[in-house]
Amino acid sequence: MTGSATGAPGVDRAGRTARPRLSSLDVVRGLMLVVSVSVNSLLVVPAWFDHAEWDGVHGIDLVFPVFVTLTGCGLGFAMHRRTDVRSLARRVLVLVAVGLLYNALTTGAWDPATWRVTGVLQLYALVVLVLVLLHLLTRSWRGWLALTAVLAAAHTALLAGWAATCPGGTLTRECNPSGWLDVAAFGADHVYRLGAAGHDPEGLVAASGAVVSAAAGATVGHLLLTVRASAAGERRGPWAALGPVAAVAAALAALAWLAVAVPGVLGVEVPVLKRLWSAPFGLSVAVGVALALVLAHLVLDRASTPRALRAATWPLVALGRNSLLVYFGSHVVTALLARQVDADGRSLSERTAEAVAVGGHEQVPYTVLVVLAWTALAALLHRRGVYLRP
Repeated sequence: MTGSATGAPGVDRAGRTARPRLSSLDVVRGLMLVVSVSVNSLLVVPAWFDHAEWDGVHGIDLVFPVFVTLTGCGLGFAMHRRTDVRSLARRVLVLVAVGLLYNALTTGAWDPATWRVTGVLQLYALVVLVLVLLHLLTRSWRGWLALTAVLAAAHTALLAGWAATCPGGTLTRECNPSGWLDVAAFGADHVYRLGAAGHDPEGLVAASGAVVSAAAGATVGHLLLTVRASAAGERRGPWAALGPVAAVAAALAALAWLAVAVPGVLGVEVPVLKRLWSAPFGLSVAVGVALALVLAHLVLDRASTPRALRAATWPLVALGRNSLLVYFGSHVVTALLARQVDADGRSLSERTAEAVAVGGHEQVPYTVLVVLAWTALAALLHRRGVYLRP
């Protein structure tokens, strides 16, 4: 989809006037990035909010899955007419290379013998690659809903089949497919915590679950585009998307329930957990993302949307248009600041927070400063039409 940075109609490669961008996706991504950058700025992460040790879901466990689901939606927008496999394949290779550098920068582990091969950017690259290839099979929302169901069933079958071999029929940190598959593929010295954790939250098993989330996002993206095209022909507004998207959200919720219920009938348990990115977890997040997108669509993607509202959401659009840079860039900067420690053991982020403290309170002013800094960078790039794309 083509269009100007402001969302006004542009001209596509064939010289035809293109429809304006759907602002809803950019705004929802922008909101997610405000949350992500805020989380990265936390000087101390409360235990109840930090990543769950194994099963269950804590607040921070939701950020990256939301990002992946929105990436799937964005790829659906970008490839609803044409799939440029060669160009995106090059980008995937770049993502993998940058991911290796990212791991080294954030962990300080430069020794090739213990260089972590898996990681969040590598997982993201694999998700993008799979989504691109699957677009060669279908570009309809119905096709993507079917693919989501197949992928969720396959991932659940893997976890359920492995759980059947575990004591009590339950996946644990000591008994799960990641503990074997990722170590076998990459070696214990090149995965999460050098294999000592018994799983890799960004290895092959977790990546296959992330693909389920991205496929669900692509389903919603293709559906929104289909509904918009139909509504334009019948002169209906964005409300036309409410029913179809709600139906898809219900279908995703049903798939999440089945991913729990079916293994239960077989006497095994597939828990809702981020560590292995189980289908019940990923699809539940996708339902929330779908509802957020349709709400934003109803408010923002109307010809009558007030200019004041468009102006107010412009910073979020700027963030959303450069979501890849802001999401991963904020992680890198946070890690680098945390590693710059003075003689008293205080990190550069802690010293900065102390310098901007108001009334003795450090966290809130520091978080506001970090969010504003990334928003300003995104706004500058948006003004110049510069975007880092997956």
